[in-house]
Amino acid sequence: MIKILCFHNATQRASYRYRVEQFLPYWSDYAIEMQAVCISGKEYLNLLRFLFSFHKYDYVLLQKKIIPRLLINIIAKKSKLIYDFDDALYSRESRELEQGKTAPHRTIKKLNHILKKSTLVFAGSPELARYSKSCNNNVHIIPTALGKQKAASALPAEPGGVTIGWIGNNVNLFYLSAIDEATLFLQQKYPALRFSLLCGNPPQELATRWNFVPWSQEAEAEWLQSIDIGIMPLTDDPWSRGKCAFKLLQYMACGKPVVASDVGANITAVSDSVNGYLVRTTEEWIEALELLILDREKRIRMGQKSLKIFTEQFERSRIQQKIADILFSRANDQLRRSS
Repeated sequence: MIKILCFHNATQRASYRYRVEQFLPYWSDYAIEMQAVCISGKEYLNLLRFLFSFHKYDYVLLQKKIIPRLLINIIAKKSKLIYDFDDALYSRESRELEQGKTAPHRTIKKLNHILKKSTLVFAGSPELARYSKSCNNNVHIIPTALGKQKAASALPAEPGGVTIGWIGNNVNLFYLSAIDEATLFLQQKYPALRFSLLCGNPPQELATRWNFVPWSQEAEAEWLQSIDIGIMPLTDDPWSRGKCAFKLLQYMACGKPVVASDVGANITAVSDSVNGYLVRTTEEWIEALELLILDREKRIRMGQKSLKIFTEQFERSRIQQKIADILFSRANDQLRRSS
């Protein structure tokens, strides 16, 4: 039995829910025991409570949190550290990059120190893995996983009944402005076409009219079933290239065709012209979406491919098995070296 102590940011954050919490009920099936402890805000004292018990665990997994060098050194000395992250913490977010802001040098130094002290690094995307390899040789790409979803509902028979959907947090509404010209053109050309978004806040200053659905965990599953095409626009910058394409996986798990910017991890989730399209320009966005709007059979066929790719590569049990294989392979290597 491998014992892991996991320190994470906050229970309500998506990175915790999908990279830690959803695995917890199943770890015993893999001969792994994991204890998850929040160290956000006042709960940061939880880390200090474990200061003298790190040696009782085979691994201490630090999920996305950046903590002081002294504590990292103590953890690395008493146990084996795993660092798991799913965002480009070495960069500002895309909107801030457009404003000319850069990541604080101190944050980058702390992150690099954590990466160097880690026994293993679990990077959520190929770009994060590339960055990590400049500090650590034991880097593994662990995509953000998702459990199986209920069967998709029937698609509408008429092109005019099609709904194009986007899901995301408030900060990422910024990306919709990059495709506003394309979506407005389609909305004007096909008046019955619907644009729907699930988010904490409605979009501002967009020419396209979006139907706003307030986000909640209860609303999410129903909303994902209600759309016909899922989209993920991005700008091409260090923050976006580090993203894990998770919203694409949400669409794909429900059997939806997707259209996404040809950036970062989107390339690993979308097989171009198979389960959707990878695009860059306004003209390419219009062309790809129009192909799906007008062809119901194509939507069905590509949606089926989406579900197949998701099930084979990104479903929760697949990713959890991959993590377990990495941990036990390392344990077996250590046994061989000590014998």
